[in-house]
Amino acid sequence: MDLQMKKSEQLKNNRSKKHHYLPRHYLKGFVNSEGCFFIYDKQNDKILPKPLTPDVAFFENNLNTVTLPKGEISDFLESCYTDIENQSWGPLDKIRGSSSKTPIQLLDKMSLFLFLLFLHWRLPSNIKHVEELSKEFFGANNKNLNYFTLKNKSGESVSKEIVDKIKNSSAFKKSSKLMLPFAPFYNTGWNESLNNNWRFLYTGDGNSWYLVGDNPIITKGDNDHDPVNCLSEFVFPISGNILLVNTNKPINNNLSPEFVIQFNVSIIERAQRFVACQNKDFLEALIKNYKVYVQFKKTDSIITEMFDMLK
Repeated sequence: MDLQMKKSEQLKNNRSKKHHYLPRHYLKGFVNSEGCFFIYDKQNDKILPKPLTPDVAFFENNLNTVTLPKGEISDFLESCYTDIENQSWGPLDKIRGSSSKTPIQLLDKMSLFLFLLFLHWRLPSNIKHVEELSKEFFGANNKNLNYFTLKNKSGESVSKEIVDKIKNSSAFKKSSKLMLPFAPFYNTGWNESLNNNWRFLYTGDGNSWYLVGDNPIITKGDNDHDPVNCLSEFVFPISGNILLVNTNKPINNNLSPEFVIQFNVSIIERAQRFVACQNKDFLEALIKNYKVYVQFKKTDSIITEMFDMLK
């Protein structure tokens, strides 16, 4: 009994608590030469007084902590995310080190696409939608989510009672965010978008002009909670000086400096609370720009205007 108690206490002490929904390695692409950025708290309408490092930004305590059926507390989701991220950093770093003349390999795009799908469903803004979609696994009602099945040891389908017990558990509802990212790969056409529609845009002077926020994948909002088509069209900051643009009609022209402003204002608009930038003065100017939309009650047009600039 003492041994079990010691083991339980050891597991508790080793369990992680600070869970980043934006990985620290990703955030390092937006810091200044001192490894920091300035954070705008949108809810409280203020820039935090001191710049922060990625270690202490864009996280929530116990975001990926679950309670298992026997009452054991586990952070296995956080460990899974760490394993997935470690496979993504090589391709991401290649792209971050590229230039407008560098051909991006399809395999690197595929790795980035998988990273984006996992990122999309782990964001705090999507938690309630993950829980809703978790109800549709292991059933016939949603053909886009039938790629996971439940079988007993004999290979037979398990009873509805067991299925419902699993689906109603808090651990499964949280774990579903690790299952949803695979949906697009069970439907045809996902690779054509990577080949034909993805464009990487680089700042003209090589400096970091792009913000990052707690909801950094800017979509049109039409298919955000569709497991298959959630990333059918989007703009995403790879780093402070590289954007990834995916539109149904691929862009072939360089974008104007005004687009940089519009994208950054879109990051502020889509953020639930936090936005980061390595340049405080630039961040303050963007916030003022955003507040003009707020003043005239035009915030709904911000992202639409950004996508219109891509046509």
